[in-house]
Amino acid sequence: MLGGLAYDGAQILNAKRAASSLALEAARAGAQAISTESIYQGEGNVTVDPTKARIAASEFLGPNDEWSISVRGDTVSATVRLTQPLRVLSMLGIESRRVTGHASARAIQGIDRGDYL
Repeated sequence: MLGGLAYDGAQILNAKRAASSLALEAARAGAQAISTESIYQGEGNVTVDPTKARIAASEFLGPNDEWSISVRGDTVSATVRLTQPLRVLSMLGIESRRVTGHASARAIQGIDRGDYL
């Protein structure tokens, strides 16, 4: 029984890691959705287009249980919630466990001229 509990615990930790990785990649995908207005203004401030960021994140995350995206200026934050079924604890009436991963990514302006090299 103790080995089974350790197995379910490891499955929960793996699901938590997967949720965090999905959140990080979704935030990165969203942070790449740069607002074209901020590029053409040439002020050096990059902002993210919230609509494009949500579309990019939804294309990346697709059928996952539950997720959310928020955009503030140049930062995209993503939260992903997954449900991990439990094999051993299900015998005790605990069928599954919800885990959450959260991550943020910032859009930054890269090198735009060769004289920085």
